[in-house]
Amino acid sequence: MVGCPVTIPVAVAPSFNYGGRHLRVALRWRGGTLLAGPLPSGGESAHVNDDGSISAKLGWWRDVDGELVIRGRRLDAPAPPLRGDAPRAFSYPGRFIPSTVTFPMSGCWRVVGRVGQATLSFVVRVRLVARAR
Repeated sequence: MVGCPVTIPVAVAPSFNYGGRHLRVALRWRGGTLLAGPLPSGGESAHVNDDGSISAKLGWWRDVDGELVIRGRRLDAPAPPLRGDAPRAFSYPGRFIPSTVTFPMSGCWRVVGRVGQATLSFVVRVRLVARAR
């Protein structure tokens, strides 16, 4: 996927490593690529669902009140929009918000999170892990 302008966090912080003062996210994949499926080293970064969609867990941190809404679209080809699922913010103590983002397919995706007036956008390349033969 040449030409996918992936977001690389400026700081390699142990937690919420991308964003601004009011809204941040933990981008844990290397080089802007989220690998989906079983990894050669074991485990997985993202899960491939029965319908072929790809789900990944993301942690967010907010410094404003409100509910996290996650939207997004594929940049490199037509596709249905991604689905973002985050519990209502007030149900978790502090400012942490766990979420699940489900991409309909692999590709280059822009993800946008919004809490109140705070908005955060990043681009990720979603790729299926090649299966061993």
